[in-house]
Amino acid sequence: MSEPRTLLVIAGEFPPLKTIGRIRTVKFVEQLRQYGWRSIVITLEPSGTEGNYDPSLMAEIADGVEVVRLRLRNREVEIADAVKRLLGRKPAAAVSPAAAPAAGVQPAPRPMSSQRSGGLMDQAHDFTRWVMRNFVDVPDNYRPWADEALKAARRLCAERRIDAIYTTLPPFSSMLVGHDLRRETGLPWIADYRDLWYGDVLREWVPEWRKKLELRMERRLLKEADVVVTVSEPKTAYMQRLHPTLKARWETLTNGYDTELYGDRLRTRPFTQDTVEFVYTGRLFKNRRGYAFAEALGRIHRADPAAVSHVRVRILGGVEPSIRQRYDQILSEYGIAHLYDFAGDVSYAEAMNAQVNCDYLLLIVDTGETSDGVIPGKLFEYVSVRRPIFALCDPGATQQIIERARLGRAVPAESAEACEAMLREWLKKPVPETVDSDDAYLAQFDRKAITARFARLLDEVVDASAKSGGR
Repeated sequence: MSEPRTLLVIAGEFPPLKTIGRIRTVKFVEQLRQYGWRSIVITLEPSGTEGNYDPSLMAEIADGVEVVRLRLRNREVEIADAVKRLLGRKPAAAVSPAAAPAAGVQPAPRPMSSQRSGGLMDQAHDFTRWVMRNFVDVPDNYRPWADEALKAARRLCAERRIDAIYTTLPPFSSMLVGHDLRRETGLPWIADYRDLWYGDVLREWVPEWRKKLELRMERRLLKEADVVVTVSEPKTAYMQRLHPTLKARWETLTNGYDTELYGDRLRTRPFTQDTVEFVYTGRLFKNRRGYAFAEALGRIHRADPAAVSHVRVRILGGVEPSIRQRYDQILSEYGIAHLYDFAGDVSYAEAMNAQVNCDYLLLIVDTGETSDGVIPGKLFEYVSVRRPIFALCDPGATQQIIERARLGRAVPAESAEACEAMLREWLKKPVPETVDSDDAYLAQFDRKAITARFARLLDEVVDASAKSGGR
């Protein structure tokens, strides 16, 4: 057999941090081995204090995978601590900025007029934070980590045989690593967009002047890319319109489901109809809210409390404070707080058990201008468990997959009227014990099949680079 080729992976999201984005990378790294590709992964060194830290997820990393971990500096805290030392005050306790649940997803900077009032130090810290998030952390707060990742990658490229570079986004700062390595080494570079950079529905908070700046950055960096990958056809088409002169090869590699994900995890909760349980596992933040479902449930309760007295809605995952505040208003207005359970962050194992034991899986998808191309990784996690999906999503790729595969139904994400109509319909029927899914259609989303396509793509790109004298 020929010697395996080596893929250098730059991934801000990787176990043991519990982000949905980690799954794509960790599975590619594992499954590429059967196609003659080994991987070296440069990723984050967690502190263990992150809100999404789950040490049990280390078991997801296949034996023998080489992982280089680098710390993510919190420059806001560093600046604040330096000022406090000058004033003779005690520095703040260390907090990792990786506590944000997804790489590159930052809170929208608050306008200065809404900053909290307090002492001079508090005001100075707020001002520093505002400046950092608006003007310094561009495109995200992983810039210092990307600088260190580039240094580590350079050493690896000098000391080892590396055949290709793969950056997966977000964090978008990973693009800087791929760009510089491609220019310095000539190695083929694959830029993988799990989320869009410019135009992403979760980055609508970015001011217009900065959007234009970041679009210019993206265009400049992508000029070096050999392949640009996105996770849906609408996203690929959007990117092609955005970068019409780009010479890179365009590919769509969706996220996928794993047939063995749940292993021997069996349902333990009986189908009694005494309680009809809707379960959402994931975060609610920015444009991912799900208010329409609460409104719909409330309207039905107002008209006929007995019709929904047996319904329970479980939200397993963090909820942004402003979103939770709005939920509390809705639940109070309709008197349905007793029907909701906000469990907060739970372990991955607990979330999986909840999915297996629920009656219906609730899928809440981001809204926004480019939401038609959003196919959340959560969808494919839900596919694996094969429970009916009640989806709140705008028309587009996610809706098409759910309804084409007979996995459930979708309503417009922010239409309480459509949600109420479908909820009434579903509650009149017995909870189905099985899902009559179209497995032949879903086969294209089996992660093993997607990895096989990725391996062929890598081989083709490396072979083409060798023929052209790339290295």
